[in-house]
Amino acid sequence: MTEKPYRPQEDIVTLMRQFEQEVKAAPELPDAATRLLRARLVFEEALEFVKGCGCALQLTKNAAAGSNVMDDVVVVPDARVEPDFVEYVDACIDQLVVTYGALNAAGVKAQPAWDEVQRSNMSKAWPHCSECDVVLEKNEAGDLAHPQNGGEHGTAWKAVLKLHKREDGKVIKSPTYSPADLRRVIEEQARPANG
Repeated sequence: MTEKPYRPQEDIVTLMRQFEQEVKAAPELPDAATRLLRARLVFEEALEFVKGCGCALQLTKNAAAGSNVMDDVVVVPDARVEPDFVEYVDACIDQLVVTYGALNAAGVKAQPAWDEVQRSNMSKAWPHCSECDVVLEKNEAGDLAHPQNGGEHGTAWKAVLKLHKREDGKVIKSPTYSPADLRRVIEEQARPANG
């Protein structure tokens, strides 16, 4: 059996055109109606995923009118909801569909943005010295450097990446973390269309 090439963003372009939805040729924020539709679709599929995990949303004790929703809503296990593996996978794929659709509606190519976010995420790991386990730092040139000029082992060390995590398992960003520069990625994609 020959596998079909994995081209999710292009597949969703085909779907959107079939469903008479606008696909922008270059990066541009969609109109208010399109943004609202895309926000609702992404949120709906995220909620389906939460349910497929056997979880539910819950307001925190600190929830107050006008406060930040992301700080007020938490995902918790729900004994009344049985995890459903098929729904779990379906919601993951549907999230990809609506996310690629949102990118297409904004004229953004996913791959360059993905690469930049992946680069940034990988920089969250903490570089340690392979010999003494001390956390490495960046020098003036932006290269990793041993904070004690190599310590007792001089230059006989390598960088070893390790994760530092909070109690809940979330990764703590390293001092050498570099945030994703999505503005640059979007501007690079806009240049050929404007040029």
